[in-house]
Amino acid sequence: MTQLKRLPFSTYVVFVLLFVFGKLAQAGVHKSSTDPREYLTFSLPNQMKVLVISDPNTAKAAASLDVAVGSNANPEGREGLAHFLEHMLFLGTEKYPEAGDYQAFISSHGGNHNAYTAYENTNYFFDVKANDLEPALDRFSQFFIAPLFTEEYVDRERHAVHSEYQSKIRDDGRRIFAVTKEILNPDHSYSDFAVGSLETLANNENGKIRDDLISFYEQYYSANLMSLVVLGKQSTEELKAMVEARFAAVPNRNAEPFRNNTSLFKPGSLPLKLSVQTIKDLRYMSLTFPVPEIRSHWRSKPLYYISSLVGYEGAGSLLSLLKEKGWATGLSASTGSDLPGESTFHVNIALTPEGMQQQEAIAQLFFSYVDLIRQGGVSEMLYQEESDLNRIQFRFQEQSEPIHYVSQLSSQLRRFPAEEVIRAPYMLEAFDAELIQQYLAAIRPDNMLLTVKARDLETDQKDPWYQAAYKAEPINEETLQALQAQPQVADLFIRGSNPFVASNLDLKDPSSATDSPQVLVEKPGLTLWHHQDSSFKTPKANLFFSVMSDRANRTAREAVLTSLYTRMVKDQMNEILYDAYVAGLGTDIYPHMKGFSVRLSGYNEKLPVLLEKVTHALKKPELDAERYAVIKRQYADQLKNARKEKPFNQTINEIFQLLLPQWSTEEKQLALEMITFEDLKAFAPQLLAETDLRILAHGNLVEEEATTMADQIVAQLLNKPQAKHLSETPVVHLQRGRPFVQTLDLQHNDSAISIYYQGNDASLKTRAEFAVLSELMSSPFYSRLRTEKQLGYVVFETPLPLRKAPGLAFVVQSPVADPLTLETHISSFMDEMGEQMLSMTDAQLDKYKRSVISRILKQENSLSDRTARYWKQIDRNNADFYSRETLAKSIEELSVEELKKGFEQLRERQLVVRSFGLKHMQTASLEEIGRTCDTELDSLKLAGEFMPEA
Repeated sequence: MTQLKRLPFSTYVVFVLLFVFGKLAQAGVHKSSTDPREYLTFSLPNQMKVLVISDPNTAKAAASLDVAVGSNANPEGREGLAHFLEHMLFLGTEKYPEAGDYQAFISSHGGNHNAYTAYENTNYFFDVKANDLEPALDRFSQFFIAPLFTEEYVDRERHAVHSEYQSKIRDDGRRIFAVTKEILNPDHSYSDFAVGSLETLANNENGKIRDDLISFYEQYYSANLMSLVVLGKQSTEELKAMVEARFAAVPNRNAEPFRNNTSLFKPGSLPLKLSVQTIKDLRYMSLTFPVPEIRSHWRSKPLYYISSLVGYEGAGSLLSLLKEKGWATGLSASTGSDLPGESTFHVNIALTPEGMQQQEAIAQLFFSYVDLIRQGGVSEMLYQEESDLNRIQFRFQEQSEPIHYVSQLSSQLRRFPAEEVIRAPYMLEAFDAELIQQYLAAIRPDNMLLTVKARDLETDQKDPWYQAAYKAEPINEETLQALQAQPQVADLFIRGSNPFVASNLDLKDPSSATDSPQVLVEKPGLTLWHHQDSSFKTPKANLFFSVMSDRANRTAREAVLTSLYTRMVKDQMNEILYDAYVAGLGTDIYPHMKGFSVRLSGYNEKLPVLLEKVTHALKKPELDAERYAVIKRQYADQLKNARKEKPFNQTINEIFQLLLPQWSTEEKQLALEMITFEDLKAFAPQLLAETDLRILAHGNLVEEEATTMADQIVAQLLNKPQAKHLSETPVVHLQRGRPFVQTLDLQHNDSAISIYYQGNDASLKTRAEFAVLSELMSSPFYSRLRTEKQLGYVVFETPLPLRKAPGLAFVVQSPVADPLTLETHISSFMDEMGEQMLSMTDAQLDKYKRSVISRILKQENSLSDRTARYWKQIDRNNADFYSRETLAKSIEELSVEELKKGFEQLRERQLVVRSFGLKHMQTASLEEIGRTCDTELDSLKLAGEFMPEA
């Protein structure tokens, strides 16, 4: 189901309102009535805007600083300079000169960090254990006071930026965006290349790149263009003092924000048709319209209202009709670009092969639907319903991770009045029919950029940065007249009121709440867990259930049939599920190795209504041969495109396929080709013939409600109980001292490698050792291979547990080194870590133990986070909902000698998955290119060589 993206509204509303500097916002920040945190906004004497958030119960502190400059201000010939500057600030300051100091400190204190460069802003953010905020903030503040821009790292990091650019050169999203820029007004900076490359960031006749970096920094990195948000467990006054002590020294250069007053499209350039050739097997058609600026209307959001109608997927919608005709599989509508003086409205339609032949007819239907909205869709009743839904969503919004929350708010603090920094994205305050009609007036054929994106298109030129093939041509007068006809279509109509909108938002009596899930029912074929959880004070609940069947995954054919079955059910229910989604009820139906699962979430009042419709569709799916053909083709395209994903992602996915009872992409493709519609009709009842149900009801639900909904599920989906032992998921136990190597044949310029180290067993002690070793090696691995050796943009170490089997993965994607060279570098790094382990002290180990324990015991910020943890335990056949605490205790008891021994054994069981980049393949031996181990690992599966207790 293609969903209309409701929040965040960062693409819908951007507004800058300057307020009196140096004065506290006494009126306070408008927050949800369920939000217990305290907020304080103020400005520093240097005119930096600040918001501090006091949360005494938080386990993580976080901070984000947003600078009101981005790629928009890149000087001519220095494309990517703003992005390059973002990279450089992490590589040393006068107070903390070591290039890896900041990263190492954050990582070793339970934290994470990152940054991004957008068109109009650059955003920096981190989180850390709550007790360590002050020293982390001190390091962070120095980015904006005294960065070094060390010559050595300037040269090195140019290569990192270039690697980032190269790593995504076959990414269709990047390529389409690059081509779109080619037809925009070249005088507008939005049309420029923004990532950066060795060419654009080189020392040349125009000057030294370091000088240009410093010049850009001194021109735009000024306190008056900065917005800072800090969240910690201290009081707001303590946080304010902490900020004042560290950020008052940020220079205020009274910088002027960069503005480009040129129009995005050259006058007379529209209407235009743009054809873009993709690498993946995609078929999309998008319609883009320049419209008046939207920022000043952030309280009423007229373009958001139009998007909600055009993007609607229920009965009478444009998508519903296009699906009925077999022309489309999805549709989305939203604000496209949102610039100071101009915006765009963007509609994207996923087409079938038949739809590709009906582009003009689809565009005609679109304009007929827009005309329908003009005539009867600008409705105060519908607008008020949208407003009410957003108001409820604001009232009961789930807390996000602190690091994401501060990043979002620092960007919003730049755009909205301080008192509305939280509430602004949710506001639809004033219905203005005339204003909505003004925006609708711009959505017309002669003001359209029609873009078709597919693999087999006629093209006549390429963009200079991604070499993406495209063709741009004016839309002829005959076509234009046909599109302007806008005939009425009986099957298109404006939606009515939403039947899933909740009216009862009361919380259940908390006296019956429990601390963790309790088993309410346990009998053959059914286990029901229930936890009435009042800690988040929200009238929401999550109902998850898994239908396990022996027929779901025994063969590749059955795995594909199970996937087709769940896809067909979702497709059949799309109109209903979309209404539910808009009203705050989420639905996910997905296959897995043991059967399929359903996840229902949202306002608990309407969950039983949604459940009844879902279980009925699962029991008696209305399978249609024409829709089957569309779904099968869509699934085939996805399988085909899987081998065109980023190389490093594919190497990680291959580890799962090799060691778990999963079928390869190629095996699924072969099976799918042979499956018919009649096969699927015969399979659906077989899948449900013998089942084992696991149900979790969590949130604002009492026992009686949980058992009633469980009875609904049982009535539809439990015909005959299946033995519970069939639900086990084995993990291949790699043989000690026998390295396995799997080489993937990928068409990509970069090479990639994932080296996976597996634990000797799944004991608590081994899992504790792996958790600490991961914490210890993550930051130095990144610093060594990326910052120092510049082997690639994608460099990381990550825990990779398979079920309860502990594992670590070292991952690199590189444009400069082949996988053999990368493996040598990783091996050398491990040797160096072994040397360092010899001198490790108890105090050093304690620092890492505290950091990893803080991650493991991280408090849930939302009901959905907690439900996910419970469900993970249930899925692992381990209903010990306090396993985190048990693991943390084992980590606490770990000694230096035990960790050293664990490290010595780390490389005994390993699996290497790799791919050779196209240029590296030319110099590699045929023996290395053809080296695989899938047959050997399949033999281990057949022999039952699985890790005990995993």
